[in-house]
Amino acid sequence: MRALLLRLAGAARRAWSLVVWRALVLVWCRSLRIEGRDHVPRRPVVVAANHASHTDTVLLQFALARCHPRSILVAGAADYWFRSVTLAAFARMLGVFPFPRKGDIGVHRARRALDLRSTVVLFPQGSRSGGRFRPGIGRIAMCSSTDVLPVYLSGSSELLPKGRRWPRRADIVVRFGEPMAIAPGETAEAFTARLEQVV
Repeated sequence: MRALLLRLAGAARRAWSLVVWRALVLVWCRSLRIEGRDHVPRRPVVVAANHASHTDTVLLQFALARCHPRSILVAGAADYWFRSVTLAAFARMLGVFPFPRKGDIGVHRARRALDLRSTVVLFPQGSRSGGRFRPGIGRIAMCSSTDVLPVYLSGSSELLPKGRRWPRRADIVVRFGEPMAIAPGETAEAFTARLEQVV
C-alpha cells in the first residue's frame, strides 16, 4: 500500500513538474537547453548537480520530468527547508526530504528512497555557496550500488543569485553526463572527487 501511495505521489509531482514548473521556466528563462538526454536512464539513479541557486531544484526537476519516468525526490538541507512547519509542508509537497548537513541520517534516507524505486537528487556541495563536493554522495552510491548521474547547471547563478529575492531572466543549460558507478576497491571519497571533476 505504501509503495502504491508513493507511486501516486510521484506521478502527481511529475505532473506538477511538467505543468507548473514549465510555466515558471517560460517566465524565468530567455532560453532553456537540455543536453545529454540520452544519458538519462529509465531506472532509479542518484542525480548529482552543482548548486548556485534556489532555482536549481525547479530547473532540474523540470528537465528530468521530460526524459525520466521515475518519481523524483530532492534532498534539501534540513536546517533550511525544514526549520518551520509551513516551510516543511511546502518542501514535502514538492518532493523534498530533509537531509542533515552532518552525520549519516541523510545517507540512510536517500538509500530508503532508492529502495522504494525513486530517483534521488542531491547537491553534493551542500549549499549555494559552492565549494568541494561532500563525501556523502559517495557513501550513498557505495551502500546502494546505484549509478550516479552527473549534471551541470549553467546560468542559474544569473537567474537567481544567492541573496537576491526575485529571479531575472537568464539563459539556462542543463547538461546530463553519462551515469557513473563506483569502481571495485574505490573509496567513497575517491569516487566523490572523481564525480566532482566530471560535473
